[in-house]
Amino acid sequence: MENLRQDLELLYELQEYDIKIENIRNSIDEAPSLIENKQKELEIKRLETEEKKKNYVNLNSLKKEKDAILDAKEKTIGKHSLELNTVKSNDTYKAMLLEIDKAKADKSVIEDEILDLMDKIEKENKIVKDSETELKEFELKIKDEIAGIESFVKKCSDDIKKIEEERELHKSKVNKNILGQYERIREGRNGQGICIVDGESCGGCGMVLRPQLINQAQKCQELIFCDNCSRILLKK
Repeated sequence: MENLRQDLELLYELQEYDIKIENIRNSIDEAPSLIENKQKELEIKRLETEEKKKNYVNLNSLKKEKDAILDAKEKTIGKHSLELNTVKSNDTYKAMLLEIDKAKADKSVIEDEILDLMDKIEKENKIVKDSETELKEFELKIKDEIAGIESFVKKCSDDIKKIEEERELHKSKVNKNILGQYERIREGRNGQGICIVDGESCGGCGMVLRPQLINQAQKCQELIFCDNCSRILLKK
C-alpha cells in the first residue's frame, strides 16, 4: 500500500506558507483601525488645545468687561468731583462725597481684579503657546506613525507576493488529489487544512483522538481526518 508520508509532509510545508500569508493579511487588516486610532489621538489633542485657547479668550473678555467698568467708575469720580464745585447744599455735598468714596472703593476692587486677571492671562498665554507647540510636535509624530503603518502595509503586500510565488513553486511538488482536499478543508478552517497529532489530540482543534485514528495517521497509508474538525492528520 502506498505511503503518503512524504506527500503529507510536503503538504504541511505548504501550509506553512499559507499560515504566513494569513498572518500577514491579518496585520494588513488591522492597519485601518490603527490609523483611525492615531487620528483620534490627534483629534483629542487638538480639542485639548482648543479648550485652553477658550480659557485664554474668556479671561481676556472678562478683563475687557472689567476695564469698561473701571472706566465708568473713573468717569463717575471725575464727574462728581467737578460737580462738587457747583453744589450749594451741604447735605448734597456730603452725599456727593459718599458717592465719590464709594466709586473709588469700587475702583480699587476692580483694579485688583484686573491685576489678578492680567496675571492669569499671562500664565494662560504661556499654557496656550506651550500647548500649540506640543500639538505641532504631536501632529508630526502622528503623521510619522501613520506613514510607518502605511509603509508596513506596503511591505506586507510585497511580502505576500513573494511568499505566494514561493508557495506556487512548492505547490507543484504536492500530490494534486491531496492538495485539492487540503484546499477545500482549509477554506472553512481558518486557513489550516492539515495538522500534527499532538500526543493523543488533534493539533488543530485539540480534541482527543481515537487510538485507531492515531495509528492510521502514523502509518500514512491513506488520508486520515479528525472526527471533530475534519482536518487532515499527520503523525510525526
